[in-house]
Amino acid sequence: MDLEDYRKEIDHVNTEIVDAVSRRMNIVEEIGTYKEQNGMDVKDEGREEVVKQQFEKLFEKESLPKEKGREFAELLIEMAVQKQE
Repeated sequence: MDLEDYRKEIDHVNTEIVDAVSRRMNIVEEIGTYKEQNGMDVKDEGREEVVKQQFEKLFEKESLPKEKGREFAELLIEMAVQKQE
């Protein structure tokens, strides 16, 4: 493969990542509706910590820095909270 082939592969993966984030946000929106209908708070710090730990473990499993997994989770959580508010 040459450099351009690698870049096309990365572009494809980037699209897959955005598709996955979009699917996640669609679910987040449904959760927001559920929470609103049931008088629940948008933020759930216990659940947020579980998600952060999940991403740490997933990153670590793939030999990626677990602190970056936590940061990635924090970004997703921030997006989710904004969507639900």
